[in-house]
Order: sequence, then structure tokens, then C-alpha cells
Amino acid sequence: MELRSPRWRPWAAPAWTFSYGALHVWWLTGPGASSAPPDEPFSPGRWAAVTLALLAAAACSLIAAGAGRRWTSPARWALVMAAWAAGAGLILYSYLLAISLVATVFGQYGDWASLLTRAAGTTGGVLTVACAVAEQRRVRRGCPACGRVHGRSPERRTDPTPRWAYVAAYVAVAGCVARVAAWVIDAVRPGGPSPIALGWPFMLFVVLLILAGTVLPLSLVHRWGRIWPRRVLPGGRGVPRWLVLGPAFFVGASLTGYFGLAGMTAWILGEGNLAGDTIVVWHLAMEMFGYTLWGLGLLVAATSYYGLTRPDCPLHGVATPRTDGSALRVPPGA
Repeated sequence: MELRSPRWRPWAAPAWTFSYGALHVWWLTGPGASSAPPDEPFSPGRWAAVTLALLAAAACSLIAAGAGRRWTSPARWALVMAAWAAGAGLILYSYLLAISLVATVFGQYGDWASLLTRAAGTTGGVLTVACAVAEQRRVRRGCPACGRVHGRSPERRTDPTPRWAYVAAYVAVAGCVARVAAWVIDAVRPGGPSPIALGWPFMLFVVLLILAGTVLPLSLVHRWGRIWPRRVLPGGRGVPRWLVLGPAFFVGASLTGYFGLAGMTAWILGEGNLAGDTIVVWHLAMEMFGYTLWGLGLLVAATSYYGLTRPDCPLHGVATPRTDGSALRVPPGA
């Protein structure tokens, strides 16, 4: 069985991130300045994107070339941390991607240059994080086929969810409840905006958002989020992992970046519409901390779900769930 990826694949991350950084340099210093999209609000500036992109390109190039495999363990961990930091930084720098996409879907946004730039930054961040994860598995001496550290990592979907993941999921739910409570307070106060008056697109957005703050975090930690319950059509089968992980990572990163990073920065600095004399502090706190805890809770709970739902290892005998949820032992090489 060929377990290694094509030779070009490890170089996708450094190529993408270098191109992303070079584009920003061209906008900053070259003839492309006039066509550059606006800087991201409340960000350190476009040079921050350049720094993160070049750091990501350098770290991913070293990982792709296998240079770190000759280093000491502390040096390899430093490389992993650098890749993680650069990847997460690129994703956070593009924190407006989710808002831009939602606004575009509802016809409220038309700046395609900014939208595509944010999508490129997020893509570069995801590719860099993937490089970091791959190198981290090698440093931890994980299984080359599945990435697990057998004996310490979860081996099956039916393994128990760690307590810290439960805490994170319910923190996310609490954050959603706080944010919805702020909405309700706005709606019931005299002269407050009526959700119905805002039209069906807004109502649909609210429904989807509430699902992302209740069903989504709970599905990350409860068994029914990993194995379909018997009362639904594919009962007993595994839930496609990215059906849950995709929205969890996307919503979690978006909320954390937009409200936890940019929003908190604007609040502290008193910029934009968050100036101290024009807001009700307790109401804003419900919104800002609610969204931030919601996003962080999703991200933390999603890491547990990611580990619990890895595909079965083809090189080891592992227990896999039957349709009734019981364990079936698969011998090596079967």
C-alpha cells in the first residue's frame, strides 16, 4: 500500500503562502498599489499579512523538504509551533471571510477583490496548519497511516469524549445563549427592531446561527454526532466527519477572529461604533464575550471530534463500530 502523498502536495502550502505574501508586497511597494483592496479593519496592517505569509512559506518549505527530520526534538517542535502560529495568524488575519460570504449570499456585499483575498489568506492558513499537523505527527512518532499514537490516541468513534471537550462544547452553547439573549432584549424593548420586519433572509440567518450554537457544539461531543442514531435513516452508521468538522472549524475560527480578535481590539481602543460613550457596556459584553466563547468552544471541541473520528488504521487491528454501536475487532491486514 502506498501511503505517501504525491511529491507535489507538500509543496502546495509554501507555494501558495509565498504567492499570497508576494501579492501583498506588490500591493504595498509596486505598481499594484492602486488596485489593492482596503486593509482589514483593526488589523496591524498589510505588512502583518506579508510577515505571516513568508513565515508560513519558510516553515512549510522546511517541512516539505524534510529538513527538520535531522534536527533535535526541541528544534522540530519549534518548527511545528512556527507553522501553527503562521497558519493560525493567516486565518485570523482573514477574519472577515465568513461575514463577507454571508453578505454576498444575501446580496449585501460586492467587493470581490477583498473577498478573494480573504479566501486566499484563509486557504494559505489552512494549508500551513495541515503542514504543521503532518510534522507534529512525525515528531510525536505517530502512525504513518492514520496519524494516531497507538495506545494514547482514540482508536474508534465509540471511545468516550474527554471531559474538557464537553466543557468546551457547553461553553459554546452558553456563549450562543448569551448572544441570543442580547437579541431578545433588543427585540422586546420599546422601539427595538423587530426580527420579522428585517425580512426572511435575516430570519434564516438567525435560525442557522442558533443551530450553529446549539446542535453543532453538542454534536461534537455526543455520540449521536459521530454515529447516526437508529431513529434516522442511516442509523448506526458513522456520520461523515467533515459534515460536522467543516462547519465547526469555519464558524469557530470566524467568530474567534471577528469578535475575539478584531471586535475586542475595537472595543478596547474605543474605535468604530464601539466608542465608550455610545454603548451600553453590559449589553456589548453579552455580545462580544458570547461570540468569543462560542467560537473558542467550537474550536476546542472540534479538536476532540477530529481525533475521535479518524478513519480506521489500515496497519493495525482496531475496533470499529458495528451498525448497532458495538465493537468489532479487525485483525491486522484484513
